[in-house]
Amino acid sequence: MYEVIAIQDHMRWQKILDFLQVTDIYYTSQYFQSAMKLDPGESLMFYYTDDEGEVVYPFIKRKIENGEPGYFDITTPFGYGGPLLKAKKNAANLAANFIKEFFGFCEKEKIIAEFIRFHPLLDNAQFFKDHFKLLPLYETYTVQLEQPKGMQEELMNIENKGIIIKKLGTVRHMFEFLVLYYSAVRRREEADSYYFFTNDYFESLISSLGSNLHLFGAYCENKLVSACYVLTMGDTIYHHLDGSLEDAEDSNAMKALLLKIAQWGSDNGYAFFHLGADYKGEERKISELKKGVANQKPSTFYICEKIHNTSTYKKLISVEEIDVIKRYRNV
Repeated sequence: MYEVIAIQDHMRWQKILDFLQVTDIYYTSQYFQSAMKLDPGESLMFYYTDDEGEVVYPFIKRKIENGEPGYFDITTPFGYGGPLLKAKKNAANLAANFIKEFFGFCEKEKIIAEFIRFHPLLDNAQFFKDHFKLLPLYETYTVQLEQPKGMQEELMNIENKGIIIKKLGTVRHMFEFLVLYYSAVRRREEADSYYFFTNDYFESLISSLGSNLHLFGAYCENKLVSACYVLTMGDTIYHHLDGSLEDAEDSNAMKALLLKIAQWGSDNGYAFFHLGADYKGEERKISELKKGVANQKPSTFYICEKIHNTSTYKKLISVEEIDVIKRYRNV
């Protein structure tokens, strides 16, 4: 049995998350509200139940604009997500039952393709490895926020060299952040236009997430050189987007920024700070920095593309876009 909940019914959406004890921000309707600025479409939650357990799967349903109306694909939003299982008995049976029901739903709704970004911390990809062809993109890094004394001392040493970390207003300092963010995106050798997120995305992020969004900045000689938006909910802080001046990548500013956020998280009762990583190590300095700050075993970020209607997919999706990374740029 399944139920499909539209994002407009946010009370029912949240009630299901609460019932399943899901406190991850990437599954909330608030996060989907902002994500639709990047992937315009209809946000839905597919809620499946049977004797084996329950599955919750929020996604964005998008029209395929190619001259033939009535066909769609679906995608999880920028970040992490995918089907989340709460098994009562056998998780493998639950996954198989869910897939059968969901594929029937896709056929009924003329959904010809599906793109999933699985959640590295929730490790939900493991339940689908026998059903989908999973693509491991990269390792992601996490700090457990029972901070060892050495991390605090390292932060103090960096701050003594003139780096000052401040918690900033998410609205007041948004445009200062954007200067750093766009500067960093332009420096990426393989930067895609997708990543030039427009102002309305950040405005939506701020209005949708409210107190679950925070901005931190690193100053050197009274100049903002690095900044980072983070998401918070439950026991976890997520690194969302950052930006920095080119010189700051070679300085201690970004490292001090991450250490300060970790300290703030520890002081405010959070258990984990997920740093993420960078696709293909495009910003290797930052990837290596996150790896050095992390104190937990890396978690693999998997994605998957599933074609539900091969003939229609090939007809509607151009050959140049069949590659999963090109078709779904926001990884």
